[in-house]
Amino acid sequence: MIKRIIDRLIFGGLLVATLQIPMLADHYLQYLSGFYDATSQQVNAYRINARQHGYSSAESMINALLQESNAVVRFDAKQKLEILNQHQGLEQAIDTLSTGHLLDKALFMFNPARFDELQRVLAHYTPGIPIDIESIAICIAMALGLNATLYLPLMLFRRQPKNSAQTTASQS
Repeated sequence: MIKRIIDRLIFGGLLVATLQIPMLADHYLQYLSGFYDATSQQVNAYRINARQHGYSSAESMINALLQESNAVVRFDAKQKLEILNQHQGLEQAIDTLSTGHLLDKALFMFNPARFDELQRVLAHYTPGIPIDIESIAICIAMALGLNATLYLPLMLFRRQPKNSAQTTASQS
Protein backbone atom coordinates (compact mmCIF):
# COMPACT_ATOMS: atom_id res chain seq x y z
CA MET A 1 0.00 0.00 0.00
CA ILE A 2 2.76 2.43 0.90
CA LYS A 3 4.57 1.45 -2.28
CA ARG A 4 1.52 2.46 -4.34
CA ILE A 5 1.23 5.78 -2.53
CA ILE A 6 4.91 6.53 -3.09
CA ASP A 7 4.59 5.50 -6.74
CA ARG A 8 1.63 7.84 -7.22
CA LEU A 9 3.40 10.70 -5.45
CA ILE A 10 6.46 10.26 -7.64
CA PHE A 11 4.32 10.12 -10.78
CA GLY A 12 2.39 13.21 -9.66
CA GLY A 13 5.61 15.09 -9.02
CA LEU A 14 6.98 14.08 -12.41
CA LEU A 15 3.73 15.11 -14.09
CA VAL A 16 3.74 18.54 -12.43
CA ALA A 17 7.40 18.97 -13.39
CA THR A 18 6.86 18.00 -17.02
CA LEU A 19 3.80 20.25 -17.25
CA GLN A 20 6.13 23.17 -16.53
CA ILE A 21 8.11 22.64 -19.75
CA PRO A 22 5.48 24.19 -22.10
CA MET A 23 4.97 27.07 -19.69
CA LEU A 24 8.71 27.63 -19.40
CA ALA A 25 9.03 27.52 -23.20
CA ASP A 26 6.45 30.31 -23.46
CA HIS A 27 8.31 32.42 -20.91
CA TYR A 28 11.59 31.73 -22.68
CA LEU A 29 10.02 32.78 -26.00
CA GLN A 30 8.82 36.04 -24.47
CA TYR A 31 12.28 36.71 -23.07
CA LEU A 32 13.96 36.07 -26.42
CA SER A 33 11.33 38.09 -28.30
CA GLY A 34 12.25 41.22 -26.40
CA PHE A 35 15.92 40.61 -27.05
CA TYR A 36 15.17 39.90 -30.71
CA ASP A 37 13.26 43.16 -31.09
CA ALA A 38 16.19 45.12 -29.70
CA THR A 39 18.73 43.47 -31.99
CA SER A 40 16.36 43.84 -34.97
CA GLN A 41 16.38 47.59 -34.47
CA GLN A 42 20.17 47.60 -34.47
CA VAL A 43 20.39 45.37 -37.56
CA ASN A 44 17.89 47.58 -39.40
CA ALA A 45 19.98 50.63 -38.53
CA TYR A 46 23.06 48.86 -39.94
CA ARG A 47 21.18 48.07 -43.14
CA ILE A 48 19.97 51.65 -43.55
CA ASN A 49 23.48 52.95 -42.91
CA ALA A 50 24.89 50.51 -45.49
CA ARG A 51 22.36 51.58 -48.15
CA GLN A 52 23.00 55.26 -47.47
CA HIS A 53 26.70 54.75 -48.05
CA GLY A 54 26.44 52.63 -51.19
CA TYR A 55 26.84 49.10 -49.79
CA SER A 56 24.64 46.25 -50.96
CA SER A 57 24.13 44.91 -47.44
CA ALA A 58 25.10 45.44 -43.83
CA GLU A 59 27.46 42.48 -44.10
CA SER A 60 29.35 44.04 -47.03
CA MET A 61 29.65 47.31 -45.12
CA ILE A 62 30.99 45.48 -42.06
CA ASN A 63 33.47 43.51 -44.18
CA ALA A 64 34.75 46.81 -45.62
CA LEU A 65 35.06 48.26 -42.11
CA LEU A 66 37.02 45.21 -41.01
CA GLN A 67 39.64 46.10 -43.65
CA GLU A 68 40.17 49.62 -42.29
CA SER A 69 43.51 50.54 -40.78
CA ASN A 70 42.00 52.25 -37.74
CA ALA A 71 41.76 49.78 -34.82
CA VAL A 72 38.65 51.48 -33.40
CA VAL A 73 36.81 51.08 -36.71
CA ARG A 74 37.78 47.40 -36.91
CA PHE A 75 36.70 46.82 -33.30
CA ASP A 76 33.35 48.50 -33.97
CA ALA A 77 32.92 46.36 -37.10
CA LYS A 78 33.56 43.20 -35.06
CA GLN A 79 30.89 44.28 -32.58
CA LYS A 80 28.44 44.90 -35.43
CA LEU A 81 29.25 41.48 -36.86
CA GLU A 82 28.56 39.89 -33.46
CA ILE A 83 25.18 41.65 -33.35
CA LEU A 84 24.33 40.32 -36.83
CA ASN A 85 25.29 36.77 -35.79
CA GLN A 86 23.37 37.12 -32.55
CA HIS A 87 20.31 38.33 -34.47
CA GLN A 88 20.48 35.32 -36.78
CA GLY A 89 20.77 32.98 -33.77
CA LEU A 90 17.78 34.65 -32.14
CA GLU A 91 15.71 34.12 -35.30
CA GLN A 92 16.47 30.39 -35.17
CA ALA A 93 15.73 30.24 -31.43
CA ILE A 94 12.40 32.00 -31.83
CA ASP A 95 11.50 29.66 -34.67
CA THR A 96 12.31 26.63 -32.49
CA LEU A 97 10.35 27.95 -29.51
CA SER A 98 7.33 29.11 -31.48
CA THR A 99 6.91 26.28 -34.01
CA GLY A 100 9.04 23.43 -32.68
CA HIS A 101 7.85 20.25 -31.00
CA LEU A 102 7.84 20.22 -27.20
CA LEU A 103 10.88 17.94 -27.11
CA ASP A 104 12.79 20.33 -29.40
CA LYS A 105 11.86 23.22 -27.14
CA ALA A 106 13.04 21.33 -24.05
CA LEU A 107 16.34 20.36 -25.70
CA PHE A 108 16.86 23.97 -26.73
CA MET A 109 16.09 25.43 -23.30
CA PHE A 110 18.06 22.92 -21.26
CA ASN A 111 21.15 23.04 -23.46
CA PRO A 112 24.11 23.68 -21.11
CA ALA A 113 25.38 26.40 -23.47
CA ARG A 114 22.23 28.41 -22.65
CA PHE A 115 22.37 27.95 -18.89
CA ASP A 116 22.76 31.68 -18.17
CA GLU A 117 19.74 32.56 -20.31
CA LEU A 118 17.70 29.84 -18.61
CA GLN A 119 18.67 31.24 -15.21
CA ARG A 120 17.44 34.71 -16.25
CA VAL A 121 14.15 33.25 -17.52
CA LEU A 122 13.67 31.18 -14.36
CA ALA A 123 14.19 34.28 -12.20
CA HIS A 124 10.86 35.65 -13.48
CA TYR A 125 9.06 32.35 -14.07
CA THR A 126 5.88 31.44 -12.22
CA PRO A 127 4.64 27.83 -12.39
CA GLY A 128 1.44 27.05 -14.21
CA ILE A 129 -0.38 24.39 -16.19
CA PRO A 130 -0.68 24.54 -19.99
CA ILE A 131 -4.18 24.62 -21.41
CA ASP A 132 -3.60 22.96 -24.77
CA ILE A 133 -4.42 19.27 -24.98
CA GLU A 134 -1.33 18.36 -27.04
CA SER A 135 1.07 19.70 -24.40
CA ILE A 136 -0.80 17.97 -21.59
CA ALA A 137 -0.81 14.65 -23.47
CA ILE A 138 2.91 14.88 -24.24
CA CYS A 139 3.68 15.78 -20.62
CA ILE A 140 1.66 12.80 -19.35
CA ALA A 141 3.55 10.50 -21.71
CA MET A 142 6.87 12.01 -20.59
CA ALA A 143 5.94 11.60 -16.91
CA LEU A 144 4.93 7.97 -17.49
CA GLY A 145 8.18 7.33 -19.32
CA LEU A 146 10.26 8.95 -16.61
CA ASN A 147 8.34 7.08 -13.93
CA ALA A 148 8.94 3.77 -15.69
CA THR A 149 12.61 4.66 -16.17
CA LEU A 150 12.99 5.40 -12.46
CA TYR A 151 11.34 2.13 -11.45
CA LEU A 152 13.13 -0.08 -13.99
CA PRO A 153 16.34 -0.44 -11.93
CA LEU A 154 14.25 -1.12 -8.81
CA MET A 155 12.23 -3.82 -10.58
CA LEU A 156 15.38 -5.42 -12.00
CA PHE A 157 17.02 -5.32 -8.58
CA ARG A 158 13.98 -7.00 -7.00
CA ARG A 159 13.95 -9.77 -9.60
CA GLN A 160 17.60 -10.69 -9.09
CA PRO A 161 17.25 -11.92 -5.49
CA LYS A 162 14.15 -13.93 -6.38
CA ASN A 163 15.92 -15.60 -9.29
CA SER A 164 19.04 -16.31 -7.26
CA ALA A 165 16.93 -17.67 -4.38
CA GLN A 166 15.04 -19.94 -6.78
CA THR A 167 18.28 -21.09 -8.35
CA THR A 168 19.74 -21.97 -4.94
CA ALA A 169 16.55 -23.79 -3.92
CA SER A 170 16.48 -25.84 -7.13
CA GLN A 171 20.14 -26.79 -6.77
CA SER A 172 19.59 -28.18 -3.25
